[in-house]
Amino acid sequence: MTKYASCLLFMFLLPSLLFSQNPTFEYKLGMSKPSTHLLEVELSVKSLPSGSSAIDFLMPVWRTGRYVIFDFAGGVQEFSARDGSGSPLKWSKTEKSTWRVEKNRATAVTIRYKVYANEFEMRTRGLNDEHAFVDGCAVFMYIDRYRHLPLTLAVTPYQDWHVTTGLEAAPGGQFRFSAPDFDYLVDCPLEIGHQKDFEFQAEGKKHVLSIFGQGNYDADTLIKDISTIVKANKEFWGDLPYDRYVFMLHLSSRGGGTEHINSTIMQTSPYRFKNPGSYRGFLGLVSHEYFHTWNVKRLRPKGILPYDYMRENYLNELWVAEGTTSYYGELLLVRAGFIPVSGMLDGLASGVQSDRQRPGNKVQSVTESSFDAWIKLWKGNQQSYNSETDYYGKGSDVSLVLDLEIRQRSKNKYSLDDVMRTLYRRFPLSGKGYTVNDLQKIAEELAGGSLQSLFDNYVFGTTAIDWESTLRYAGLELQAKDSERKTWLGLQSSDQNGRARAWQVIAGSPAYDAGLDIGDEVLAINGRRVRSSDLQERIAEFKPGEKVKITLFRDDTLREFEVALRLQDVPPYKVVRSAQPTPLQKSIFESWLNAKWE
Repeated sequence: MTKYASCLLFMFLLPSLLFSQNPTFEYKLGMSKPSTHLLEVELSVKSLPSGSSAIDFLMPVWRTGRYVIFDFAGGVQEFSARDGSGSPLKWSKTEKSTWRVEKNRATAVTIRYKVYANEFEMRTRGLNDEHAFVDGCAVFMYIDRYRHLPLTLAVTPYQDWHVTTGLEAAPGGQFRFSAPDFDYLVDCPLEIGHQKDFEFQAEGKKHVLSIFGQGNYDADTLIKDISTIVKANKEFWGDLPYDRYVFMLHLSSRGGGTEHINSTIMQTSPYRFKNPGSYRGFLGLVSHEYFHTWNVKRLRPKGILPYDYMRENYLNELWVAEGTTSYYGELLLVRAGFIPVSGMLDGLASGVQSDRQRPGNKVQSVTESSFDAWIKLWKGNQQSYNSETDYYGKGSDVSLVLDLEIRQRSKNKYSLDDVMRTLYRRFPLSGKGYTVNDLQKIAEELAGGSLQSLFDNYVFGTTAIDWESTLRYAGLELQAKDSERKTWLGLQSSDQNGRARAWQVIAGSPAYDAGLDIGDEVLAINGRRVRSSDLQERIAEFKPGEKVKITLFRDDTLREFEVALRLQDVPPYKVVRSAQPTPLQKSIFESWLNAKWE
C-alpha cells in the first residue's frame, strides 16, 4: 500500500475511530426536600455513537434478593432529557419501565427525573426528614447495552447528612463514588443521614457497622459478636471475597434483611439487644445475610447469572440460595457458641413439628417453590399455607437431610459443607451459574454413590421427610410428646377492631372439615363471646371428640357451624441424644455441631 493510500484510509477511518470509544456515565443523586420523599436523579452519558437516533433508558422491575416484580417505574415523575448543549430532546415511554429518548445525532444525553421514595419497609428506596436509603435497582435507570461499563455517582446529601455505602470513593469531591459497572452500583445500597458508623477490623479486612436510629444496643458487643460471625464464615468458605464490608442496620418497627455484594441492610426492633433470646434472633439475621456474601451473591444459580432486571428470572435453586443459607445461618451460630446444643435440639424439634403440620409441604416441592417465587411465595394469599411449601424453611430442612446423609454415607469424611465449598470453587461469579443437577453431582461424588432417591423424594418431590432416620445418623432420637397434644380447631385469627377474624384455616383440620373459612368473623363458642386472644385457650378446655357450635358473621350474614374437635394431628416433639451412640454417630454429631458429645 502506498503512503498516499495509507493516509486516505486513515482519514476514512478517523470518524469511526473517534467514536469507537466507550460512552461515559455519571449519576447524580440529590434530596433537597426530604419531607416530599422525592429523590432527584440525573444521569449524564457522553461519547455516545452519533449515528443512533434513539436510546432507551430502563428502570429495573425488581431488586436483587427479593424475587417479586415491583412497581419502581410507578414512582418516577418529571422525566426530561437534553443533549450536550442543553437543548431539550423528545422522549416517549414505550412500555412501563422504558423511556425512549430521540437523541438524533447527539453524542451526549442527560436525563433528569424524580423518584418518590417512601418504602423503607421494603428496603428499596426511602427518604424522609431523618434519613434516606437507596437500593440502586429502585432508583437508577440504565442503558442495557452499556450496563457493563464503569461509572461514577455523585451524591448531594441533605444539609449535614453523610453517606455510608460499599461503593469505592472516587476523586473529584466528597461523596463521589465509582463502580465497575451498573450491576455493582445497584448492589451497593446507600444509607444517607446521621447514621453512626463504627469501623472495625475482622480477619484482616475492614468492616463498618452503620446504625440508623436509637436503641439499647452496645456497639462494642455488636462488633465483637459480628466479628465472630465473620470468622466463622471465613473458616467455612476459606476466604473473605471483599476488601471492605458494610453492615447497615435500621432500628425501627420493621424487620428483615437483604444481602448485597459487599454489604447488607438489616432492620430490627430498637430494643431487642438486652434480652438473650431476642438478641440471638438478631444474630441469626446477621448470620443469614452475611452467609449470602458467598451463597447467592458470588455462588449464583444459573437463572440469575447475569441478572435480568426487566423481567422474572426463573430458577429452581432458591431452596439452596435461601434455604441452605437459612440452615447455615443457624448452624454457624451453634458452631460459634452463640446457641447452645440444647437450644439447637429444641429448634430441631420445633422444626419437625412445623414441617409435618404444614399441608402445603405435601402439595409443592422446593424446586417448584423456587420457580414460582415470583407469583406465589412473595405474593402469599389465604391459601398459601395449605397449597405451598416455603423454600426458606423447607429448603433448610432438605439441606439438613442432605448434610447428614452425606456424612453417613462417607463415614463422616465429607458433608454439605464440602459440597458448598466445591460449588463455590467450580462456579465462580465470573463463570456460569450452577443448577440443582450440578449440586447433586457434587453431593454424589462426595457421598460415594447415587442420591437420586433423596433428590426425587425431597427436592423434586413432596415425600414427607423421614426425620427419625435422618436424625439417627447423628445419634439423635425424635420423641413425640403426646401428653402435650391439645384439643385442636385448626383456625388462626387476629383481632380487627375488637373482632376475631380468621386469617388461616388449615386444610384437614376440624375447622376446615366443618366449613369455616378465611375471613369469617368469629363471634362465639357455644353461645359465649370469643376473641382472638382467648380462642385457642377456650378450645383447649374441650375434650377430643366433643362438638361445639361456632357462631360467626360471613359477608354480614349470621351463620352457625358445628365443629367436631380432636387432638392435634401432629404432636410436639423433643430431640434427645441416644443412650448408646455408635462411634460414627458421635463423630457425626461432634463435627456437625462443633460440640462434644455429653
